[in-house]
Amino acid sequence: MSRHGECAEIRSLQRKIPDIGNIEDPQSFILFMEGKGHQVISNELKELQGKALQVSVPEKELSLMFVKGSLCEEFINR
Repeated sequence: MSRHGECAEIRSLQRKIPDIGNIEDPQSFILFMEGKGHQVISNELKELQGKALQVSVPEKELSLMFVKGSLCEEFINR
């Protein structure tokens, strides 16, 4: 999800992380950033039953919310 509450694909992060490649999921993103030497802080939002993961990379000024597509659809349809 973007900061304005809209859903965006992971590849939209390319403008901040040009070499992101074909990252498809939050865990791959976390491993990629840690592999680059960045501190990554992640927190699963238990109330959303595994549908959302908050990930921060302070050094890159990133605070991300990874959500499953079904949660985005639910949010959009409100």
